[in-house]
Amino acid sequence: MDELESLELKISKFLRLGVIVAGIFMFVGWMAQLAFQDHSIELLKTYHAISLEETLRIAIDKKQWSELIAYLGLAILIALPITRVFLTAFLFLKQKEYVLAGIASFVLIALIVSFTLGIEL
Repeated sequence: MDELESLELKISKFLRLGVIVAGIFMFVGWMAQLAFQDHSIELLKTYHAISLEETLRIAIDKKQWSELIAYLGLAILIALPITRVFLTAFLFLKQKEYVLAGIASFVLIALIVSFTLGIEL
């Protein structure tokens, strides 16, 4: 197995581990919300439009650790595609495939911009 295949294998194992870790965080956070909060299902009956920033601030102020743990898992899950594209661009640079590295860099910038614009703070 050459160096490139070895790096690709390491990246795929890292991403698999990232998905598992994110899933564990989200599962633990959701189960803790169900177990430790009174009427947690009742809160879902009515939709309230609240920004992410305000949601996180309220969770921190009220020490709702279960909700924060679930959001941490979601943040890890969202970061994985960005990480993958970044590592792909790095691999292309290492191979001196500058056109492909440029395309991967463009995709990385587009992902970051889309995530940034998609979050309503």
